[in-house]
Amino acid sequence: MKRNSGFSLIELMVAMVIGLIIILGAGQLFLTVFQTNRQVEMLGEKQAAVNFAVDILLRDIRRANTVTWDSSSSELKLVVTNRGDISTGCATGDDVAKVYKLSDSAVSDREGWALEAGQECTSTLPSEPSGNLPDIVSAFVDNGFSVDNSFGGEGVWVVTFKLLSTSESGSDELVFYAVNRSAAVTN
Repeated sequence: MKRNSGFSLIELMVAMVIGLIIILGAGQLFLTVFQTNRQVEMLGEKQAAVNFAVDILLRDIRRANTVTWDSSSSELKLVVTNRGDISTGCATGDDVAKVYKLSDSAVSDREGWALEAGQECTSTLPSEPSGNLPDIVSAFVDNGFSVDNSFGGEGVWVVTFKLLSTSESGSDELVFYAVNRSAAVTN
């Protein structure tokens, strides 16, 4: 009697289970890599946006003629001289008043509050920014923008950003020092 050669049903089922386990493991690995990549991309975008906001604030505080922190409205107000690098319609040499503050409400639950900036040609600071100010960057917590002017006499300003946390709880805090060059040199 001739015997058929091949795999039995049990052997095929065991091979299928082993293959299924390998495929599930590869799928889980792909999903983990995809989620990690998405989180790294989000962190990179957040870092680039925060770097942009820090650069703008540092530049303006360094060269400002006047720097004022209004703690009641949480607004940083300053006057800078237009050196031809501010596109506000101001002539070179004119004073430009700038205001930095957080938005009145969150952009969304995921994005948090936004740091807004306004500017106008004037030599005096505006008492209230007019209209909606353009957003520079979001991801702040409520009351997440503050400036400590206790060093203001020496021209040193401590700026604090409290950002939405990348982990599940709390907030990420970024503290940096900005030195107003003219105040630091004269004091």
